[in-house]
Amino acid sequence: MYVMFFNFIDTIVKADDELLKWYKEFNCLLTSYTLARVYVPSNLIIEPIVKGFKEKILKLQPWEDAYYMEELSYRARIFIVTNLDKMLIKQYLVKYNLDVFVQDVISCNDLRRYKPSKEFFEQASKIANNVLQAIMLISSNPSDILVGKSLGMKTYWLNRRGEKYPFPSNLQPDNIVSSIKRIAEMTGEHKVDSSMGDSALRCS
Repeated sequence: MYVMFFNFIDTIVKADDELLKWYKEFNCLLTSYTLARVYVPSNLIIEPIVKGFKEKILKLQPWEDAYYMEELSYRARIFIVTNLDKMLIKQYLVKYNLDVFVQDVISCNDLRRYKPSKEFFEQASKIANNVLQAIMLISSNPSDILVGKSLGMKTYWLNRRGEKYPFPSNLQPDNIVSSIKRIAEMTGEHKVDSSMGDSALRCS
């Protein structure tokens, strides 16, 4: 069975322009904290930037193709990886009936490391009980893709907005897709004898 890590902002939740602007500022601050090797709970960082952030998130609709996680959940263990509060993400998933497709939410506040640091993904892989090289990372955030690829993860850059991003030649995503539906189609094309166990998928 596959293990999949999904980013949240603009991968699952449909972020508007205002949220994207706020989130970029938030991530810039997280980068500063990461470089300084200082950890502060992420909600204490984002609330001064966006008053009522939790309420704003819960009002945003998910992307329609987020419901293709149901199909993916039949052949994968799905985890949401995020720099946001774990309970906020879980509340959002429950509100939009997405929670049943997700095994767990892995938050920076659990690991005391910010995504997309190497340490975050290393610890997250231990929670998922799988080696990094056998995990599929699906994210709209190019920084996630760069770090994930450097760690040997299989990476899907979810480029919903037709952006151009100059990935280094040695860190190209394994796939660039415009929807989660396409990921469901691509993974569905791999037919593997289930009696062979997880190693069959890792070798495919």
